[in-house]
Amino acid sequence: MEAEGKKRFQVITGVLLALLLIRLGFILYQRHQANKPAEKTVTYSSNMDDYVIPPKIHPYDLKTATKEMVGKPVWVRAGNSVHYYPFSAANHSADLKHEKGLLPPLAKLQIKEIVAQKGSAGPLAEGQIAVVQKQALAVFQMGEDPGIYAVPIGTGTGDEFEFTVNDLFFFADPHELYKHWPPETWQAIDSHLAKQGMNEIQVAMALGTAATGSGDYGNRTLEFENNGHPVSVTFANNKATAVKEEQAAPVPAK
Repeated sequence: MEAEGKKRFQVITGVLLALLLIRLGFILYQRHQANKPAEKTVTYSSNMDDYVIPPKIHPYDLKTATKEMVGKPVWVRAGNSVHYYPFSAANHSADLKHEKGLLPPLAKLQIKEIVAQKGSAGPLAEGQIAVVQKQALAVFQMGEDPGIYAVPIGTGTGDEFEFTVNDLFFFADPHELYKHWPPETWQAIDSHLAKQGMNEIQVAMALGTAATGSGDYGNRTLEFENNGHPVSVTFANNKATAVKEEQAAPVPAK
């Protein structure tokens, strides 16, 4: 009986020792995992866009606009929404009666000078006094195009102007501002294509800001004019779920 009791005691002691070793091993494992450096993972969230603050300028006359813009690059923010015009260096004026085209989305412009050009304030009612309105123009070159063009950037009736430059342009490279976007997204944007999964900002950079539609931001269908090649994009939770090329409206006969 004494030998049997001794054997039973040894078995119980062995089991308890084994459980103690297992518990000790588990505690050491947990401590090791807690001290282990966290693995860095690259993630993307559209919320990151909310933290992007494009730089702005605040000109109020031709002199300050010249200081802020001339000799510097800008990138078109209001793509496919703003007409630009031929500019004559000889006459130092733009032909505002004949559009050259629409500024393409994200086109890089090199600003050469800022000029003012007189224009009509519009038709006058009987008894009204004519007011000479001046238009501020940014004269630029675009990419490899050797031509010189001008785009309206503000209006005024005296020395001071109301400028729209912050709505028209980015003053820093959007590729750097939104560098958290995946390469395939930027490839689509630079190719002026809308793809499923893109958010509203990305589609607007690809197709331009000229769009119509209604509904809540990020949960609606917008039709982008896309410089005469309309594209309908449906968004849900600020992700494009459907992209459809539409039939362009017929050009009226002259």
